[in-house]
Amino acid sequence: MGLFTPKSSPRISREQLLAARPLRHPAIESTPDPATGELSLKLPRRRTWWLDLLVRFGGIPEFRLLTLDRVGSSVWNLCDGEHTVQDLVSRLAEEHKLPMTQTEASVLAFLRQLSDRGLIALVLQSDGGPASTPS
Repeated sequence: MGLFTPKSSPRISREQLLAARPLRHPAIESTPDPATGELSLKLPRRRTWWLDLLVRFGGIPEFRLLTLDRVGSSVWNLCDGEHTVQDLVSRLAEEHKLPMTQTEASVLAFLRQLSDRGLIALVLQSDGGPASTPS
């Protein structure tokens, strides 16, 4: 599941996207760097027989590391399923004194990158019912 639906699926509106709640993948561990405020994400590698051999005998680590800058770390921490995309945009615009349109475009682009890598999913609010996750 991902942030943006495949091209064959119906597109979601801007309002639905802003009301959606980003949710971090539960298998990803994050470690903060107290000096810089940056987060290091520990991404598990996909398990295949040949990769298991490389991990065991080739010295390849079992995890990949991804470091997020201070702003990316702020967004990541807010991707808890409780905050909406609009909450993220509003908070970052206020913290960094940026125009809402510029902040919205940047946040949506970053969330798309996280989604494309399988690091987050987007929980959409269905009409009048409980939240649902797109398939």
